[in-house]
Amino acid sequence: MNRIDRLTAILVKLQSKSATSSQELADHFDISLRTVYRDIRALGEAGVPIGLDQGRGYFIVDGYHLPPVMLTKEEAGAILLAGKLMEKMGDKSVSAGFNSALMKINSVLKGEQKDFVENLDKYISVVRPQVPKNENFPDHFLADLKIALVNHRLVEFDYYSQYTDKSNLRQVEPLGLVFYSGHWHLIAFCRLRQDVRDFRTDRIMKLRLLEDHFEPKFNGEYKHLIRSVMHGSEVQEVKIKVSFEVARFISDQKYYYGFVSEERKVEYVEMTYMVGNLNYFARWLIMYGAEADVVEPAQLREEVVKVVNELSVHYATADIGLSP
Repeated sequence: MNRIDRLTAILVKLQSKSATSSQELADHFDISLRTVYRDIRALGEAGVPIGLDQGRGYFIVDGYHLPPVMLTKEEAGAILLAGKLMEKMGDKSVSAGFNSALMKINSVLKGEQKDFVENLDKYISVVRPQVPKNENFPDHFLADLKIALVNHRLVEFDYYSQYTDKSNLRQVEPLGLVFYSGHWHLIAFCRLRQDVRDFRTDRIMKLRLLEDHFEPKFNGEYKHLIRSVMHGSEVQEVKIKVSFEVARFISDQKYYYGFVSEERKVEYVEMTYMVGNLNYFARWLIMYGAEADVVEPAQLREEVVKVVNELSVHYATADIGLSP
């Protein structure tokens, strides 16, 4: 990126946030801190009113605005792809908001960019398994949860547990939203359990955004909490080892079963999953026979043996009814 393009990009980045640190600019544009200081000085000399808050970073003084930013075809195409993903990965509230924003962006595109996006739209789709709709789970609370997160507001909701087949009232202090295993999860401090818990947002039946505010207890520790919460919630960590051929074969399927990471060993690939139902995972695992093995937990190995024994008994006693 030449310097003129970089100066323009720095200006856009500064206007996109309330404040940006010099280190963040250096990391984003892959330049040295010395270059950041030189570029900021150049923008100031060009008349851009840039302020500095020692605790937060650089900011553009209120009242100054860039002229409308023109998108390239590549940028417009990237926004289209994001919209396709949001349509399938977001809930109703987020999808509606994003589609409205996308319409506004499309309205300011020039002819060439607009034609490119319209043509590209014909060839792009995101396919996810269709889940039957249940009126008890409206799945449109992400917008309210975003407000609660930013403003530190208490949230109260009726939450359904798949394991007990019951719902109960929870009042929580939202800490963050995480997307894993095909669903959005709210990480929050539960006042009922007096601990941090993991709540799937599509299992929330009714949600109320309360007027009460709370003081966050885990500032700066959020990312470290996620994994510990996942361990202590309805999902648990599973490790398996598979042959290289199976690892290649399930490269796409693994994401539907809670895949987290993998490590290539000398003779096999070790994979880590976060699993909510060991029996369900065991039935998937036996598809790969002796090419897959359980590392931990021992309970999963017991589930695999149980499923295999059930099949053995079933096919040994079943009257298949085939003609000779």
